[in-house]
Amino acid sequence: MMDLSDFELKALVRSCVEGDADSRIKFQNIFGELIYNYPMMVFRLPNDRAGDFYIYVFDEDRIFKRVRGFEARNDAQFKTYLNYYVLRDLYLEWQRGLKEPETISLATPVSDDSGESSITLEGLLADPTPNADDSLDSAANALELKDFLGKLDSDKRLLLKLLHLADFDLSPQEIRFLCKKSGRSYREIIADIEETRDRLSKKDEQFAALQAQLQSIYGWILLYQKELRKISERLNSLPEASPHFAENRRQKEELERKLEWRYRQRDQTLEKVRQFRVTTAYKDIARLLNAPIGTVCSLIARTREGISGVITKVEVLREAAAT
Repeated sequence: MMDLSDFELKALVRSCVEGDADSRIKFQNIFGELIYNYPMMVFRLPNDRAGDFYIYVFDEDRIFKRVRGFEARNDAQFKTYLNYYVLRDLYLEWQRGLKEPETISLATPVSDDSGESSITLEGLLADPTPNADDSLDSAANALELKDFLGKLDSDKRLLLKLLHLADFDLSPQEIRFLCKKSGRSYREIIADIEETRDRLSKKDEQFAALQAQLQSIYGWILLYQKELRKISERLNSLPEASPHFAENRRQKEELERKLEWRYRQRDQTLEKVRQFRVTTAYKDIARLLNAPIGTVCSLIARTREGISGVITKVEVLREAAAT
């Protein structure tokens, strides 16, 4: 990280606030690594999410709106200001803005084409009957995905492939480009790519385990809810003087305790799912490109508007093609 004089720092901040593109790139190259590492060092955020925070910081000029009035004597003082005021506030704001994924009860009726409900979501999930059109849909989605990638410019296509390295193969031209950028041999780059894919494969397995755990939790919640309804109905029909009333009330309280625990377990697991990212870590992309991690974050942040819709589209097609 280069040192800036008082005059250079003020000029840089002023130019960034005014929207000068070159100055903003320079700002990210100088302070990018500090910003990327901040949530991991201070809040123990997983590195998979650090990139999301980095993009949030620069999205809608959030960081520049906050530093516009700051008068620093030197860059060391400015870094302290970033760490203890600007980045802390932005992190807390980012966390407040994160939405919990929407959930749906397993007892929700599922309608057919006629609009009639003959099966619940729980029954549908458990139904192993294959859809005759699944293989055709998967093939069509795979072709659409290939065609979609072919329409992107080379820089965005390579960035997208690196972000989703477990799903896409790099072309010989792209691998040669990485060799040239990193100064490493073809064999070394291939080995690095395979090691990164192995890590992503393990993350994918962890994510699948979280999803299986979540499905199991919903199953227990559904079971406890059914049992509670039965016991509540029995209690309503029993006089308090009945010898069975006390036992049923004890069972009801025990089920309520278990249900509350399952609700907490569900919320904790949903939070893990929400924070999970089965994409290549920015530090791995930085190593493949032989670039500082702040520069990689800057690259993704600068191309976010053009690539965010692309990423969403690719993820939808990729998941559909994999089913």
